[in-house]
Amino acid sequence: MVFSHWIRRLAAFALLATNVAYAVPTHYIVFTMDDFDHVHPAFYTEVDLAKPDPAATPRSAGGHEASIAYHVWRDGTDLGERTLNLPDLRAEFARDPARGDDAIESHRINQTERSFVLRIPLDEADTIEFVQHGLSERFDLATLASRARSLALADQVPSLQIGRDVTSGNPANRVDILVMGDGYQSTEQNKFNTDAMILHDSFFGLTPYKEYQSFINWTTGFSASAQSGADHPPYLAGCTSPTCCADSDAIGDPLAGQMVNTAFNGKFCDYQIQRLVTVSNSSVLAAAAAYPGWDKIFVLVNDATYGGSGGNISVTSTHTQAKQIILHEYGHSFSHLADEYSSPYPGFPACSDLSGSAPCEANVTNQTAPAQVKWSTWFTPGNPIPTPSGYPGVGLFQGARYLSLGMYRPVDTQCLMQYLNQPFCPVCRQEYVRTLYRGGFGVPAAGIDLIEPGTESPPTTAPVIIASGNSGTFLATVLQPSIGSLEVKWYFDGNAINGATSPSYLFNATAAGPHTLELRVKDLTAFVAPSMAGSLLAHSRSWTIQVTAGDLIFKHGFE
Repeated sequence: MVFSHWIRRLAAFALLATNVAYAVPTHYIVFTMDDFDHVHPAFYTEVDLAKPDPAATPRSAGGHEASIAYHVWRDGTDLGERTLNLPDLRAEFARDPARGDDAIESHRINQTERSFVLRIPLDEADTIEFVQHGLSERFDLATLASRARSLALADQVPSLQIGRDVTSGNPANRVDILVMGDGYQSTEQNKFNTDAMILHDSFFGLTPYKEYQSFINWTTGFSASAQSGADHPPYLAGCTSPTCCADSDAIGDPLAGQMVNTAFNGKFCDYQIQRLVTVSNSSVLAAAAAYPGWDKIFVLVNDATYGGSGGNISVTSTHTQAKQIILHEYGHSFSHLADEYSSPYPGFPACSDLSGSAPCEANVTNQTAPAQVKWSTWFTPGNPIPTPSGYPGVGLFQGARYLSLGMYRPVDTQCLMQYLNQPFCPVCRQEYVRTLYRGGFGVPAAGIDLIEPGTESPPTTAPVIIASGNSGTFLATVLQPSIGSLEVKWYFDGNAINGATSPSYLFNATAAGPHTLELRVKDLTAFVAPSMAGSLLAHSRSWTIQVTAGDLIFKHGFE
């Protein structure tokens, strides 16, 4: 059932709940890596962040991405190793968007600019140590803070004017997307707002993003550029310089030779790929300190030429078809999905579901035994396994992850991870929802909680004492998907309470002694197969209640 009545009734309470995640002073440090993998601090500031769940553990690098290990030290004690995924850069485009050919073409890139952010509460660490290739690089955080003004980006970070959240919720229980702009002059802020809303509508017009829009904080940040647009290096065969473009796609570019001064140095033909639009990642990350709780960053480049890029920062031009690039790239950066096409990518790390060393991403496999295929629950009845091309629905179609043989995908052609302007297949759709609840994208580290943390009333941290014959209301704010249903149930001493299916329950104290009252909330989505859900879709809170025979009416939260 959809609890619209209770959501309206508890709206005021929910607004208060967004302030539960109190601010914690935090180091915000942008690091860059050189060609020898040495780490250099480029920007430092202190910010206030919503405190993460203290029980959450740092997430190890996922998928097959490059990573870097670092140790957190405090008062001479090593608090353990953590792992951070290093940035990647993806160049994937529709083969011919002007003629409706949405097959994805990809290009291999040896990325040279590598930047990343560490956000560490001040009271958690005084030293950071990176360990690579048997070498250690240590940074005293107090010293780093004292020399912040001398770091490379200290005087080069464009100011970021934070706009209004399109959706609003506790950042410690949401995915926080920050949308920035490049190539917009101060007089073009309204255009940026319009372009950002077009991207917003495109993003949340796609299943399953639209069904879980309420799980997202979508925030804009405007930075004024001295000039409009992006750099368009002119075509020159054999060019190896960033001032020209050797890609034949640049032939006939009406903006060829345009070089402009913008906030984040947006340019076409980076790495000699005309459609590859990039920005200065280190500058973007430094400016994003104005909204320090971001989980993912999109950058809109004020240029109508087709292009974009993916990676830890996704970039899109304002071309009408370029938004599809971001929709596809978010499948990589958020859900850790693999590409489902078979164009060669020499040197890409191998995977195998036949051994435990490097399992494949959720939407690809080299397993052909039908019962062992991880998406076998989704198989369309009657489809042979493996599945020849041309069959509808879900099966086991050969050709995926840059291999034409020996690697399989769930559907033939109807998936955004193979063709742009397609929906997500059921397996990719499922993985997005599982990632929302599993976490690993930022804060909350352990994933979205259907019961808003901190909204429990009375608090669950101590027993609630009620005199026999009296009553009290127990409640919490429930996070409702934008489209979908939740199951809400209350349990008393482990037994379901008949008819108690709202986020609020009036408890009448009768039987003496300690009791347990529990609220359980479950997402009833059909996007996740029961065999793949486990406990991800169910959350609960428990109160210990002591019923006494005295004159005390209700203690702990209610007077």
